[in-house]
Amino acid sequence: MNRDDALRKIRRCLELARSANQFEAAAAMRQAQALMREYAVSGSDVELLAVTEVSVRALTNANVVWEAALNRLIANAFGCEVYWQRTFDADFRLARHVVFVGLDAAPEVAGYAYEVLGRQCVKARQQYVAGQPKRCKAATKTARGDEFARGWVQAVRDLVQNMGMTPANAELVDRYMEQQHPDLTTAEIRDRGRRVAHQGHAAAGFRVGKSARLGRGVGGPAARPLLGRS
Repeated sequence: MNRDDALRKIRRCLELARSANQFEAAAAMRQAQALMREYAVSGSDVELLAVTEVSVRALTNANVVWEAALNRLIANAFGCEVYWQRTFDADFRLARHVVFVGLDAAPEVAGYAYEVLGRQCVKARQQYVAGQPKRCKAATKTARGDEFARGWVQAVRDLVQNMGMTPANAELVDRYMEQQHPDLTTAEIRDRGRRVAHQGHAAAGFRVGKSARLGRGVGGPAARPLLGRS
């Protein structure tokens, strides 16, 4: 058993230590303490066990403004930090992923919200681009689509309650990021829609985004009640 395995086992033991059965709880606590001594695990290390990550496939292959805005909106709404990475998918192709980092189930909920809202935004953007005049260049259509998507994201801000993070949780996530991802760098975000700004495309996206819907995910699909506008 390596240290990571030991940390996971310690976490399970600490969960069992909250058992109503005092004998079971005492045995679990003794095992947790023994593992902490054997693997030199500190109380600070144990605290970080509450921090989890969920990785979901990114909506685009490029770091574009509207997707970055959606990432940050969702991360803030569900009390998470977020970063991007490129990893190999099931077909061994290098793919871009969005990773939400937070406490307990927060990253899972954030990942679910990102997938649900992201699919709606991508579909609406595709329909908007398809409706542009045929004489438009591909780059112009892309720019207009990005502006539309930026407006769409603005419209869904009041769809999710901004829970944020308590100072204590934020400090815990910061420590986790420093320990687990010390080499993260700031990525350049491409603003492809800048040249067509103020032409009504973002406003069109905002109007369409008002009809967005979101189901909050905690476990499986059956545990995801509708959360949206009536």
